[in-house]
Amino acid sequence: MTDHLAEYRLLLAKVDAKVAEVTAHQSTHLACAQGCHACCAPDLTVAAVEAAAIAAYLTAQPEQRVQVRELARTLPWGETRCALLDASGACAIYPARPLVCRTQGLPIVLESGLLTACALNFRNGLEDLPPADRIDQQTLSTLLFMVNQRFGGGERRPLTADGVAPR
Repeated sequence: MTDHLAEYRLLLAKVDAKVAEVTAHQSTHLACAQGCHACCAPDLTVAAVEAAAIAAYLTAQPEQRVQVRELARTLPWGETRCALLDASGACAIYPARPLVCRTQGLPIVLESGLLTACALNFRNGLEDLPPADRIDQQTLSTLLFMVNQRFGGGERRPLTADGVAPR
């Protein structure tokens, strides 16, 4: 039997490498830093394989599970930000954050062809951005879909203050 979480982790490693490459090339245009959470919107959903990876992380990291439970109790950002942000604006599951969070803020080519990024980044525009420094959202979505289908698929699940909503 194939370890689909391992397959998902390989996908994350490739995405993280691309993010590191873009970040290195475009660092002067990026305002992103720990505590910046302008892109951390509420009501995020994740694929089943991402939910399983987050659950595995929280099982393996009991101190993080305690922090997540405390966030569920206090909801420091209420309904205005992701439920997994602590009071300082840091992600409680950062090492296990889903794919969308890993690429957030960077130059993303949407399915429509529109090139977008966080409004705090690239204040002089994206027109001169080399193609190699753009992340293709359709490619990411397709790869995640394929891994998720091999994992067993299923509906997307809400990312909640308790971690991930149960199936």
